[in-house]
Amino acid sequence: MGGYELDYKALRKNYRLYIRSAGLLAMLLIICIGFVVRDTLLQTTALFLVLAALFLFIQWIKKSYTNKCNTLLHVDLDLAFWQQYLQLNKNVKKAILQIDMKLTSVAYSFMMGDFDAVIKEAREALSQKELLQKYKNFFESYLMRSTVLTDPGLSREELEAQLNGLTITDPTLAEKTKEVCLALYDLTIAHQSNDYFEDLSNNFKYQQLEIIYYQALNATLKGDKHRANDLFHKLVSEDESLYIVRKAQQYLKDEDSHL
Repeated sequence: MGGYELDYKALRKNYRLYIRSAGLLAMLLIICIGFVVRDTLLQTTALFLVLAALFLFIQWIKKSYTNKCNTLLHVDLDLAFWQQYLQLNKNVKKAILQIDMKLTSVAYSFMMGDFDAVIKEAREALSQKELLQKYKNFFESYLMRSTVLTDPGLSREELEAQLNGLTITDPTLAEKTKEVCLALYDLTIAHQSNDYFEDLSNNFKYQQLEIIYYQALNATLKGDKHRANDLFHKLVSEDESLYIVRKAQQYLKDEDSHL
């Protein structure tokens, strides 16, 4: 873990260094232009080119930084990076960054299986009147999924009533949230098979692991223990701080105790 701990610090440090260096270089070029170029039109043209180049370079650096963060967070699922990213950005000042960090924190808590924290933080965020709708959509989706995973006494009628009351404006996310919640209900509360996860795929690692886990549950409910064991075994080598990894380990442990 020690090798990863510097990754986000180094990434953020390099990002800031590049931005400051570019700004400093642009200032020096502007000063040089002022001393060397006497023609007003040429001065204006040169200044425009320097500022345009600075703007394009900063945009490129921002995009590269964002892409690298997203890769480490979602594609690689580097949990040490997640932890440091949350820790170092917890005191951001801008309102838009604060809500972005709140959503990142909710996503992390969901992966860890701390669904009570997800529900608490999501409700806090949704209570903010100025919250942008695109953020409301994601918070509401996390809230709904966590509700299913924390309330074993939930009835299908209650669930359907809550799903019908969703205010998610993105039709794709709204439909996905409903389908996922109904599948989670079947697989974890009603204990009946549901094939929703069977044909899913995803580029993000946690979602890939989640699909495997619920496919394994589905196989168990269908009585296909061989397939279930194969799928659960795919998960147990992953970081056990993840909720679905701990659940897979527990299933295999219980299976071994019955042999």
